[in-house]
Amino acid sequence: MTVHYEFPARGALPPVSVHWYDGGLMPKRPVGLPDDVELNREGGVIFVGERGLLMHGTYGRKPRLFPESLRPAGEADPDEEETAEGIHEMNWAEACRGDVVATSPFSYAAPLTEVMLLGFVALRAGQGRKIHYDGHNMRITNVPEANAFLTREYRAGWEV
Repeated sequence: MTVHYEFPARGALPPVSVHWYDGGLMPKRPVGLPDDVELNREGGVIFVGERGLLMHGTYGRKPRLFPESLRPAGEADPDEEETAEGIHEMNWAEACRGDVVATSPFSYAAPLTEVMLLGFVALRAGQGRKIHYDGHNMRITNVPEANAFLTREYRAGWEV
């Protein structure tokens, strides 16, 4: 699935476009990314800015700037292993015990999850169809029937 999100300007912050690729789908190779840099099908992020690119793996691992002239003098590519398996889950468990601060607390993770799940709502509303979401009121404003995908009917005794 590919989902395209458009976030309007907020105060002094400019509008932002986010493109989510899932299930092995990949974005077009961004202009300015050196030919020898591989895109990882397992996950990662590419931020495309006016002056260059910031690319990192899952959970922010191995961040890299392109072109290299944007890097601080003498900074090399991170050489840490590109595996995040277990790190995210271990942080959650340690945070539950009070040993560390969660790297993805509910205050951050809940809105992020809400945005990502809206991609599935858009897909269920009709492939290629654009939906407009009013986050404050938690409603789809332009495709009323899509609001049915925002909730579910719970079994007796499991209502929220």
